[in-house]
Amino acid sequence: MKRRAIGLVVGLWLAGAALAETDESPHLVGLMGDMQRFAHKLQLSLDAENALLADFYAHELGGAIAAVGQIDSYSDYPVGRLTTSTLSPLLKKLIAGLDAGDLPRADKAFDALLEGCNRCHAMTEHDYIRVQRNPTNPYLQNFSAAP
Repeated sequence: MKRRAIGLVVGLWLAGAALAETDESPHLVGLMGDMQRFAHKLQLSLDAENALLADFYAHELGGAIAAVGQIDSYSDYPVGRLTTSTLSPLLKKLIAGLDAGDLPRADKAFDALLEGCNRCHAMTEHDYIRVQRNPTNPYLQNFSAAP
């Protein structure tokens, strides 16, 4: 039992060392997952016409975009720069629609944001990852505005 534990620790250490020697960021997939979750919650908020909640998730999405923007490269692609240059302007348009109280404008900007995600995936040869709207609510959360 003790040998297995030592073997597991050594194996994990070697795997971490191998990853550290590459330019791969182990955090990108997690950050993309955050972006996906916040974008989906943003969509559900827009669908429920809850501008306050949509604004909250738009800003959370902005934080995730900024975090991805800090990654220099992934698989030899400048994902940080691409994410920032592609998605930040689109998110700003969405937030401007929310700030103006124009939910249809924000909703249209959200669609453009998703297309931006797909363009970025294509630029990095990850176009097999396609982002699209999903009206299903898997969360233990009600997205309608509070009474």
